[in-house]
Amino acid sequence: MFRYLIMLILLVWFLKDVISQNAFTSVSLYSGYGAVIQHTAKIGNLIQERPFFFEINIFKQSSGYYKWHHINNFPDYGLCLNYETLGNAEKLGSSIALAPFLEFPFHKKEKRVLFKMKMAWGLAYATKRFDVENNHKNIAIGTHWNTFIQFRFLWQIKLSSKFYLNPNLTFIHISNCRFSVPNLGINTLYPSVGMVYHFKENKKYEAPQDSASDKKHKHEILIFSAMGVNEIEPPTGNKFWAFSTGINYYYNLHQNQQIGVGTDAFYEESLAMESGKSDTDKVNITFNNAFSSGLKICYAYNFGRITPILEMGIYVYKPDGQLPNGIFYHRLGCRYYFKNNIVAHFSLKTHFGVAYHIEAGIGYRFGWKKHL
Repeated sequence: MFRYLIMLILLVWFLKDVISQNAFTSVSLYSGYGAVIQHTAKIGNLIQERPFFFEINIFKQSSGYYKWHHINNFPDYGLCLNYETLGNAEKLGSSIALAPFLEFPFHKKEKRVLFKMKMAWGLAYATKRFDVENNHKNIAIGTHWNTFIQFRFLWQIKLSSKFYLNPNLTFIHISNCRFSVPNLGINTLYPSVGMVYHFKENKKYEAPQDSASDKKHKHEILIFSAMGVNEIEPPTGNKFWAFSTGINYYYNLHQNQQIGVGTDAFYEESLAMESGKSDTDKVNITFNNAFSSGLKICYAYNFGRITPILEMGIYVYKPDGQLPNGIFYHRLGCRYYFKNNIVAHFSLKTHFGVAYHIEAGIGYRFGWKKHL
């Protein structure tokens, strides 16, 4: 445990030059003990102890230069370095993560106490993974490199012009998004208290200087295609391709929020394999057992050109009628909107919290009826 904690501290030390070059203006520290959330009974026997985490964040207070800074109450953005034990030193080990993050208040920053939320998405290195010979009981983590997702709800209490106290509740998820099985993932929850130090004030703009990322239309159509890979149980190392195409209609409630509906078409080789009648059947992958389509509702929250997304759908058609993962699917991810209306798409498809595959792709948006 302490070996990896020392590695994390050394990494922060090497970043001191970046901080001194005015890339960041603040630093925060968090640490504490929490609990592993048993999202499935299969993971219960793995949990032997309370997890512990230590975290340092280096960040910058937004200046108001961009219009989305004002719309989102001047959020903070930066890098998160996180060390975490996972509840079983022998089987699960620990993880070290690096992730960019956004932390935004739910109201304006004039108040002494601010209620805020942090979102981080990056990479985590897990020290222990599943191994059929040496660590076959680790059914939570199948690879060393994993996705790191963090949500934190916090109350920022101003102690002075430079110091703040942050009571908080932190949720962390680590998994490989079913790139390799087994992949039950680890979910942890930490109540803790953090400390923030602002070592330099950032320049503030009373009025935005750049509004190029503004949405100009009341209605939007997004067309996108994406691809990914996954595996199925039992673990064999075989990868299966997954392709998707979607059409979304969005109604822009405001510059920072969109709601809508859409449709998806999927061609997933793993779905064909899971639709086989038994583990011993030889499955031929065809359109009938690999294709499915669905209808969905969509929500997006915009931070300038970066847009986190949440979609909830229901399968409405599969040629052979077999849906081994149930009738509902979900998509959690992020899109980046370029100036020419081309969209980069990155997301995780799940079935009620069970990861199915991660996907990356490209799209294009059309807008009409200018009003925003």
